[in-house]
Amino acid sequence: MRNAQGYAVLVGPDAPMRECDTFTCSHCQFVVFVKPKCDPSELGGFCRLCFKHICGPCADKGMCDPFEKKLERMEDRGRLMRQIGIE
Repeated sequence: MRNAQGYAVLVGPDAPMRECDTFTCSHCQFVVFVKPKCDPSELGGFCRLCFKHICGPCADKGMCDPFEKKLERMEDRGRLMRQIGIE
């Protein structure tokens, strides 16, 4: 991966400190750890509709469903439920 979006430092009581680059899937918010010199196809994919990096399971679905849109749908549903008096 040419430009990773994040950086993680993993520290454990019995394990040595480990540092690696990361990116967050824009469809499900899963943090993917980027292995050095890894083939980009092993990391997941790149959504050509929202132009963001995505994890493997989201790439396998073959559809664009960004996390922000999911949140908007949940908020809209909550507003509807309050308006009709269910909540």
